[in-house]
Amino acid sequence: MTAIATTPRAVFRAVDITKTYQMGEVKVHALRGVSLDLYDHEFVVLLGASGSGKSTLLNILGGLDVPTSGTVHYLDEELTASDDAELTQYRRKNVGFVFQFYNLIPSLTARENVELITEIAPDPMSAMEALDMVRLKERANHFPAQLSGGEQQRVAIARAIA
Repeated sequence: MTAIATTPRAVFRAVDITKTYQMGEVKVHALRGVSLDLYDHEFVVLLGASGSGKSTLLNILGGLDVPTSGTVHYLDEELTASDDAELTQYRRKNVGFVFQFYNLIPSLTARENVELITEIAPDPMSAMEALDMVRLKERANHFPAQLSGGEQQRVAIARAIA
């Protein structure tokens, strides 16, 4: 029996993405003609100088922003053709965000910060299960100010997982 080689399908495909911001009379070109394919089970590092467009690209792939021109596909869905409601559904069903500054609510415990997301997700994991995955189950009732920076980051990761 002969095995037939198959070409893997890209999970994300971005073609000729540009993003320009208008800052008063000045145009800032955050992305200029970026094209890339990202595949299932692939580990990718996005590396570049401050201001080179890394966050802009991730925000576009995550459906938080739209490009000025170009197209972005997630599987068979063209994100650049989606309206706000469709992008909200895309984020809700397919994307987990870990923001640079974690965005934890100081008056909520680690468990409650994770539970915020589980209330809007269609098929969420329990907050305690997500916290256990990042080895923070025993810190579930602690507030962000009572957690180290690394623990706060792991709460944000648990929130994305859930």
